[in-house]
Amino acid sequence: MGYKLLFDKKALKDLKKIDAVWQKKILKTINEKIVNNPHAGKHLVGDWSPFFRWRIGDYRIIYDINNDTVVIEIIRIRHRKDVYDH
Repeated sequence: MGYKLLFDKKALKDLKKIDAVWQKKILKTINEKIVNNPHAGKHLVGDWSPFFRWRIGDYRIIYDINNDTVVIEIIRIRHRKDVYDH
């Protein structure tokens, strides 16, 4: 059974700022890899410890997994140099 996918408003805003070619690659990765095997992403540490990340080129997808409700929430999608800024 696959996970349900939710996007935070900030993640959608981030995605709109990215080049269309990269948007397609990012969405393909989310739908084909993260939804099917979310725990394959890297578990983050420190302030970001509840979350996971997936690398695609110079971009990072930050997401949260809720196993109780079988939901993945995409928190942030940004260039690697900006993704961890609060």
